Amino acid sequence: MSRLLRSPDILVGWDEGRLLVKDLAGQREILSSPEIVALLDLFGKPRTPAGAADLLPEYQRTSILRSIRRLASIGLLLPEKEGRRRLSRLGTWKQNLASAQYHVACRDPRYLVRPAELDRYLRERVATRRRPPRFKRYPAAPRVALPKGRPRSAAAFHFEDILGARRTTRDFARQPVLLEDFAALLRGTWGKSGELDTEYLGKLTTKTSPSAGALHPIECYALVSNVRGLASGLYHYEVEGDELRRLRAGPMRNAAVHAASGQSWVGQAAFLCIMTAVFERTLWKYQIESAYRVLWLEAGHLAQTFCLLATSRGLGSFVGDTLQDSAIEELIGLDGVREFPVYLCGAGVPATARATLRVRASRARGE
Repeated sequence: MSRLLRSPDILVGWDEGRLLVKDLAGQREILSSPEIVALLDLFGKPRTPAGAADLLPEYQRTSILRSIRRLASIGLLLPEKEGRRRLSRLGTWKQNLASAQYHVACRDPRYLVRPAELDRYLRERVATRRRPPRFKRYPAAPRVALPKGRPRSAAAFHFEDILGARRTTRDFARQPVLLEDFAALLRGTWGKSGELDTEYLGKLTTKTSPSAGALHPIECYALVSNVRGLASGLYHYEVEGDELRRLRAGPMRNAAVHAASGQSWVGQAAFLCIMTAVFERTLWKYQIESAYRVLWLEAGHLAQTFCLLATSRGLGSFVGDTLQDSAIEELIGLDGVREFPVYLCGAGVPATARATLRVRASRARGE
């Protein structure tokens, strides 16, 4: 046999008392032993099987050669040319092990596309499991009604103007945001736009942003500092009732800065929205590793909706992933497992003059 080289992305670890060897590239995993790990270590440099056996005189030669053939058959040992040609995710990604593991776990999932298969899965694997609540509620917290006034219509502006005017804002005026604008952003981003009745899954919620299976795992908490008619504090946006529940009263600027990893300009914003994920809502239907990826994609959908709505109302907005997870969980009272923070977005009146959206009502009406 020609010279062999170890696959570049092999992980070794313990799992409930078992020593496992896993190849990230092929997602192969075998029950191992210290001897197998030592054998793989020899092939960090190209070697022939016979050459490797010569370096392990304390073991039976036939046993070593048999083990090498097995490791080669499952791709943990590669022909030298293939081993040198194969890119290492760990090496290319600067030893970012968590990202490499997450990436390969989400690759090429199998989806059900045949109606009969999908129907059986929903009937037997989903509908039989306890469904997590669609909405989170804080019934004991003080209730704050949101204005029901008609939101400013985005049709008054040409959509391309809104897209072109959106900018990340980090400098805010002392002027408060109107409660009507704040309510419109919450309602337009996280609020319920309708419902769907399904055969096996019951009622599903629709919103302005897409969600896998219409399950909507994202919740919104707002640290309010400068909204006219609304006391400073920590609020939860309750989707079902389209209202706020005040969880904490008092100044929130320092908490907002701390939540955003000490970025002082965040404290100038009129409010900071913290998006959290209730993961079990997604897992109820999608019991696969790539379900975790969905949380971050959906937070991104919502953040873009938030930014465009803010722009349409003349507000400056920003988004950020600079989360201090533990501090946020302590502030809100989350366990960090069933619910955890995923994204930040905030807004306020911009301090500097911004490009004004040109009203094109006649154009929007097709005149």
